[in-house]
Amino acid sequence: MLKKIKSVYIIGIGGISLSAIAVFLEKEGIKIYGSDINDSQIIHSLIERGYNIKIGNAPEFVKKTDILVYTSAVDAKNSDIKLAKQMNKPVYSRAEILGVISQKFQTISVAGTHGKTTTTGMISNILLSAGKDPSIHIGGVLNNINSNVHIGKGDIFVTEACEYKDSFLSLKNHIAIVLNVQEDHLDYFKNLDEIFDSFQKFVKNTDKNGVFIYNFDDFLSKSLKSDCKKISFGLSKDCDLRATHIKEYANGQYSFDVEYLGENYGRIYLPCFGKHNIYNALAAIAVGFVHEIDFESIKNGIETFKGIKRRFEFINKIGDNLIIHDYAHHPDEIKATINACLEVGYEKLIVIFQPHTFTRTKSLYNEFLSCFKDADEVWLLPIYPAREKPIKGVSSFKLCQDLKKNALPAKYFKSFDDCRDKILDEKGKTLFAILGAGDIVELAESLRQN
Repeated sequence: MLKKIKSVYIIGIGGISLSAIAVFLEKEGIKIYGSDINDSQIIHSLIERGYNIKIGNAPEFVKKTDILVYTSAVDAKNSDIKLAKQMNKPVYSRAEILGVISQKFQTISVAGTHGKTTTTGMISNILLSAGKDPSIHIGGVLNNINSNVHIGKGDIFVTEACEYKDSFLSLKNHIAIVLNVQEDHLDYFKNLDEIFDSFQKFVKNTDKNGVFIYNFDDFLSKSLKSDCKKISFGLSKDCDLRATHIKEYANGQYSFDVEYLGENYGRIYLPCFGKHNIYNALAAIAVGFVHEIDFESIKNGIETFKGIKRRFEFINKIGDNLIIHDYAHHPDEIKATINACLEVGYEKLIVIFQPHTFTRTKSLYNEFLSCFKDADEVWLLPIYPAREKPIKGVSSFKLCQDLKKNALPAKYFKSFDDCRDKILDEKGKTLFAILGAGDIVELAESLRQN
């Protein structure tokens, strides 16, 4: 299909996924046009590549291109999409065009409620270390390549597989990975049963000659059925691939022995913080074994992994205070990040959180009330709406008040500037964890040079 296309118009080209997809399409010789509602650093980098990009609607791009690709954040009533349909031009969602791209490769799809980006990065670095030169599509900037995309010369494609709006069902997997299955995206799914059914369909989209890699310690992941070869990972003695003799070799950093099918292959030292990353590493190691990569290359790929921007990212040390930023926006991710922060060993932990979307805040409200319990203080910023309109009675201010009722010291800030001033006033050995998937990154970046 791609060989017949000479030009494409991408709505939402500034997104982390579609910006990467644009690079893949360019490599196919396709001329790129794009639009977004916001200007950004990603937009500027794409313009430097020679792409034609406009902020706002661009009906002129609809008229001059062969197909239109759009982000799931765009409303179906978008005027450019309507025009393309009126002109009988092919219209593809982000997920659909990613599925088309993936058909050219042996695709490794990394799914799960959380941990996808880090695991995709670890897998990518193992394959790069082994000289496999995979193509990579990742939902963050992988520091090892300083990009969210890499066009390789090999036949392997590593991609995140997101369950939102069933988008990962467009992928045809050679290796399907499920890290965990939990409640999220309840603005689309009705309940956990629907989420599980979606993951089950994702697993069924795997080649019969392929491999299903899953977290044995996660009940719902373990409950998924597959017709192809299966590899389980975890800490349980019943796993195919296990982490044993786990030790904390530095504050918040762990090492472990790798045991696969009863054989001990050696010890790995995780460069990233937090015990939860042992699971992400095991999933990546399993891919290494499937591709028959020698253990030394697997070990090197994990131990030289430089992390993902916005994933427990060091921002700055101001006096005795440490500032980190993390993309965590789901209660389970927040708990994992808080645990990693506690392992670093500071006298006080202040979590600064920007909730992401009104529907997530509403549907997981009780979980948000409990996930911060191990922090010393929680500072809240207004909800980042993303694609949504406000919901009456759902706000960060209310969450702040209810956290106080639960005896957790909490503060509400109307703006990044007010919050930033308070951070700079704080004395003592405090770790500030700036959490959220929205534009709270601007607060983190504003503190980088202080």
